[in-house]
Amino acid sequence: GYRGPGIKPVALRAVYEVSQDMAGVPIVGCGGVMTGADVVEYLVAGASAVAMGTALMEDPKAGTRVLRELEKELDRLGVARAADLTGTVRRW
Repeated sequence: GYRGPGIKPVALRAVYEVSQDMAGVPIVGCGGVMTGADVVEYLVAGASAVAMGTALMEDPKAGTRVLRELEKELDRLGVARAADLTGTVRRW
């Protein structure tokens, strides 16, 4: 099967579409999450949580790195909590 960054565009679109049709339902975004910026994209698309797979198989310490990158992205965006990004694609 397909995995990793190659499926990210399709997965992001799916998260967005499901979040539009099922407002209020928690969505876990997954597929190609390799960086903190990827996490931000999934949250903005409508995910309320984000899962990692391939990145952790390639590097068991990737979770710690991605968390650090996410914190930097939140600072750059001026956002206090990652949850505040969920579904904000409509506002940007």
